[in-house]
Amino acid sequence: MDRDLQALQDSRDLMRRARAAADAFRRIAPAQAMAIAGTVAKAAAGRARHYAEWAVRETGFGKVEDKIDKNLTGSIRIYEAYCDSPIGGIRQDRDRNIVEIGRPAGVIVGLSNSTSPVGTVYFKAMLALMTRNAIVFSPHPAALACTADATRFLEKTARLAGAPPDAIQILAEPTLKATNALMQSDDTDLVIATGGAAMVRAAYSSGNPALGVGPGNTPVYVDRSADLASAAEKIVTGKEYDYGTPCSAPSVVLADRPVARELRGLLEQQGAWFCSDEELATLEAAAFPGGRLNPAIIGQPVGRVAQIAGLSLPPETRAIVGLFEDAAADQDSGSVPPMAREKLSVLLGASAVDGVEGAIAIARCMLRSAGSGHTAAIFTGDPEQAVLFGAALDYYRIVVNGDPTNGAVGRGTALPVTFTIGTGFAGKSSIDHNLGPEDLIDWKRVAFPVGETPAAKPVDAQAEPARGTDATVQALKEEIRRIVAEELARN
Repeated sequence: MDRDLQALQDSRDLMRRARAAADAFRRIAPAQAMAIAGTVAKAAAGRARHYAEWAVRETGFGKVEDKIDKNLTGSIRIYEAYCDSPIGGIRQDRDRNIVEIGRPAGVIVGLSNSTSPVGTVYFKAMLALMTRNAIVFSPHPAALACTADATRFLEKTARLAGAPPDAIQILAEPTLKATNALMQSDDTDLVIATGGAAMVRAAYSSGNPALGVGPGNTPVYVDRSADLASAAEKIVTGKEYDYGTPCSAPSVVLADRPVARELRGLLEQQGAWFCSDEELATLEAAAFPGGRLNPAIIGQPVGRVAQIAGLSLPPETRAIVGLFEDAAADQDSGSVPPMAREKLSVLLGASAVDGVEGAIAIARCMLRSAGSGHTAAIFTGDPEQAVLFGAALDYYRIVVNGDPTNGAVGRGTALPVTFTIGTGFAGKSSIDHNLGPEDLIDWKRVAFPVGETPAAKPVDAQAEPARGTDATVQALKEEIRRIVAEELARN
């Protein structure tokens, strides 16, 4: 059979099985679903290195140790963030006299990327398990083998732990038409899109609800009041993490002019190489041929990027810095210097600016290229200045005095642990926050008159439920009787 036709048939078969799995999963108690997720999280964490090595080997992107860290975030860390509170079921808002009934989305289509393939699949599968949803993945072709194996491992582990068969599935032969068929299927209740801008737009155009993310382009402002040594260490560490592939990685350093020279020295001590004018011209030509980012530099170590650009750099180099004048990023001219664009690599732009106002001006210029709604960072000793910086710009998470690469996804900050960053209205996204399991649940609300008890007569919580064939309804009756009985006792 033609490959496209086979893939289309596979997509229909996957969705049919996913619908049956979702219907069965909905009848499982939220606490049991969380227990299943815990078993899967521990098993997935145990294979974090295995899949990290496989992903780097297959895609050529990133660093094994950081891929391990990502895989742990997508499995055990996301579970630990939510394990104390089962998600869904029935809850009561006594102050407003409302009973809320959680409804899982049902069947989710998850798109995965090539820069964090297994971590993304781990994360989305964990969210689905915690919320009693079935999920079907459409993997990036460049990471097909590792993604497919990880998905099959997750499905088998979940099934042995008590999840319905086919709760986690993958399109084994992804094609563009088959992926679109998954997203547009009548059986699809929600699409979670991670990938390029074209794929995210396709998800939002599918006719089904979608949660997508936009690209990042993180400005990092370092104020004269900042701890410069700490700023330099965190900027270089964040830039080097997985060789710059996270969308929240530092993209441009904006140094307050009075401390720019000192900060440069500290960055150099951390392994940042500042290009000469001649080196920068060579680097930009190699990194942005024809004005577009060269995919050959994405997620590559410094030595490989230097080789592509024809540069000779010290072996201890951790990041390659290209300076540009703030006048080159004039927000009124419409120009965006190459080093002020998203780079998904160990390349780092830098410019000296006149205070926070100068930093805001360049950050607004960067927003014309990419990054709306995503992440920014500031190093400062003045909390008011941090809030001003955040309020003036269309970034929805501003990491203060920390590494934005990990801070934006809940590492070292109180932001929710995530693998998917919502970019809100500014970034053409339907959510402005870090995606979590609560985004995969709807709540039905039964609203009683304020001041009245939510029952016309006493209810025996131990009474035999009415006969019926729908196991979900019977389970709901038991839970509702318990809540109503508690409310009567309270009143």
